[in-house]
Amino acid sequence: MELRQLEYFVTVVQQGSILQAANTLNLSQPPLSVAMKQLEQELGTPLFYRGPRRIQLTAAGERFYQRAQDILALSEDTRREISAYAQGQAGVLRLGAVSSSAASLLYPRLFRFAAQHPKIRYQIDEGNTFEQLNKLAAGLVEAAIVRTPFHDPSVHVLKLDADPLAVVMRSELDCFPQDQISIRQLKDQPLIYYRRFAALLGEECEKEGFLPSPRCLNDDARTSIQWAQAGLGLAIVPYSAAGFIDLSTMHVKPLDCPRLVTQTCLIWPKKRPLSAPTALLIDFLTQDSKVEV
Repeated sequence: MELRQLEYFVTVVQQGSILQAANTLNLSQPPLSVAMKQLEQELGTPLFYRGPRRIQLTAAGERFYQRAQDILALSEDTRREISAYAQGQAGVLRLGAVSSSAASLLYPRLFRFAAQHPKIRYQIDEGNTFEQLNKLAAGLVEAAIVRTPFHDPSVHVLKLDADPLAVVMRSELDCFPQDQISIRQLKDQPLIYYRRFAALLGEECEKEGFLPSPRCLNDDARTSIQWAQAGLGLAIVPYSAAGFIDLSTMHVKPLDCPRLVTQTCLIWPKKRPLSAPTALLIDFLTQDSKVEV
């Protein structure tokens, strides 16, 4: 069965006769009649009651007419979507992003993507990783930039950047002489960090013979940084979050621990069709992540 046959059939039904349909399609009547008979033979059932004036559909013909319209509409939608995909002219990209990566990791790449696709518009929805997972599940965003650790088997994951954890503190609280801070140096320090880093950080501290002393547990890098800016402790955040920090009063030093690294990822649902802008972004980031910058 071909789309051309479906187009012929729908036109015959809409015009009410083979002759009128042939005129509409710029065909002669005999080839169109043959095409309809071949379609009935292929389906194994009559589709028309052929009267002297107007044709009438059989019950099978009525059902097939609805299906043929659906198939032709889907075909047209697909054609438009692929054309938009190729041309980068496909409306709005609804993207979630963890706020802590927005300044230094997401936007340089997003700016390059936007330059290549100037007709795409954007709706950026910021929030922490778990908020983004919830929004993705609810269909409020089509894809999201998030951070590890997280576990969600319902999404595809494209890893983008490794981002080590760092210590952020007021300059007067910086009692560490080196450019990096070891886990051992965190002992007895008032620490501020994400709840989801607690288990991993605790494991690393326990290896050094102590348990961390959290002054504040929270779910967002901006909260941790605000507490550190108030002089209430040392914030442990992804190093890229330094883009939010006034370095005239604050110091940022990476943690010297290979395991304390978070990964920035693009995620999108496994069982939901993608819009053209989202598909374009996934393709772009897939290729861009292979390029050394």
